[in-house]
Amino acid sequence: MEWIFVTISSMFNQLTVLISGIGLMTVLMHLMIVRRSRKYRGDYHRLQEHEKRSREILQHRNRLQARTRNYEQSLNYAQRIQRAMFITPKQLKILFPESFIYQRPKDIVSGDFNWARRINGKVFFSVADCTGHGVPGAFMSLLGLEFFRQITAGREDLDPAAILNEMNEQFKIVFGDTEELALKDGIDLALCAYDHKNRVLEYAGAFNPVYIVRDNEILEIKGDRIIVGPDYGMQRGTFKNRSLEIREDDMLYMFTDGYADQFGGPEGKKFKYRRFRHLLMSIHKLPMEEQKKKLQENMKEWMGNQHDQIDDQTVLGIRPASFSSCLSSVPP
Repeated sequence: MEWIFVTISSMFNQLTVLISGIGLMTVLMHLMIVRRSRKYRGDYHRLQEHEKRSREILQHRNRLQARTRNYEQSLNYAQRIQRAMFITPKQLKILFPESFIYQRPKDIVSGDFNWARRINGKVFFSVADCTGHGVPGAFMSLLGLEFFRQITAGREDLDPAAILNEMNEQFKIVFGDTEELALKDGIDLALCAYDHKNRVLEYAGAFNPVYIVRDNEILEIKGDRIIVGPDYGMQRGTFKNRSLEIREDDMLYMFTDGYADQFGGPEGKKFKYRRFRHLLMSIHKLPMEEQKKKLQENMKEWMGNQHDQIDDQTVLGIRPASFSSCLSSVPP
């Protein structure tokens, strides 16, 4: 009987150990399930929060895209208005059959502008660079064009310097004592008047010069170091005219600083005016459209795919002696 008791006792002990082990495993499994449940609930809440943020980001992105489309549509419309006020290459060719206009705005609208008008037997033409580019420059360009229109309307006794001096008077009237504008706000430009009967070119400029290629040399006519724009009490001087007799093969170039200041090339440096003059010397005998094409190709190669455009670019080329008297399609 004793061995039976021992056997039963042993079995009972084993059963106790087994039950204890099962209980411990049950507790552990319960703890694991609770822990995992909490983790899953946390993950689920985080996923919901992530989805909520994703929806908010998507909605925000859609709103930004809609605004961007509206802005672009407005700027494209503004571009059409601005370009309608510029002289077109076709209109310029009516005045000067041998001419071209190279324009490469940095943004949709430009701070560079050009203008031309016949006044009392002379042809006045200008290339200008307003402070900045994009929308601020475009507003200043429209102001400059309007000043040109107002000053020259019904006037026959004008010369380039007189027009620029009057523009500065107009700036004083418009802006008065306005203090919000930065000191640098204004327009750099070159303005010429060509007397085709006497073949005399008059020029006045605000910082921007004019290049004339003659006999394989470049004549640089420099302007005054006076800005067109609000004077902020600087008591600046007045513009003065320079005159030059035009020869048959002279090639005239007016430009803004965007081309020469563009970064590019293998070392990422500015193009600079030395290269620019060399380029003009190499193309000045080509037909006008070929010259424009060379300017385009050169800038595309210079910038490559690594450099963004930093400013508006404008180059106007004219062979003054090509002046045409067939002016019926160009407004006086």
